[in-house]
Amino acid sequence: MSPAQERVSPPDPGPQDLLDRLCHAWNAGDASAYAGLFSEDATYVIWRGDVLTGRAEIQQAHHDLFTRSPSTMRVHAVDSRLLDERTAIVLTVGGTGNEGSISYDKLQTLVMVRRDHGWMITAFHNTAMSDRAKQWYRRL
Repeated sequence: MSPAQERVSPPDPGPQDLLDRLCHAWNAGDASAYAGLFSEDATYVIWRGDVLTGRAEIQQAHHDLFTRSPSTMRVHAVDSRLLDERTAIVLTVGGTGNEGSISYDKLQTLVMVRRDHGWMITAFHNTAMSDRAKQWYRRL
C-alpha cells in the first residue's frame, strides 16, 4: 500500500468546493468557467504528458476538447493538505465518460492557492492510473 493510500483523509471544504465547481464547469462544457478556476499563470499537465501554460491556453484546449468530445467528469479528493492558510495540495481520483458509470482512471495532484475571492488552481497534474491504483480506488 502506498503512503497516499494509507493517508486517505477528508478534504478541506474550501478546496472541495473548488473541485465541485471544476466538475460543474466540465460537465456543462463551459471552457471559460473551467479555465476561470485556474490562476492566470497556472500550469496544467494533461494525462498524456502535454503541458498547458496559463489560463488562456487552458481555456482554448478545453474549448477544443468540449467541442470535439463532450463528456461528464467526476472527481473525488482522497487527500488534502494545507501547507499554510493560503496554499493546499490536493490529491484526487477522477474519470471522464458518458452519463452512465464513470470509472476512476486518473490521479490528479493540484496545488491550490487562496486568493481574496477564494481558492484557485495554480498547478494541475493529471496522470493515468496503474491497474493497482484502479483496484484500490474502485471502492470509492
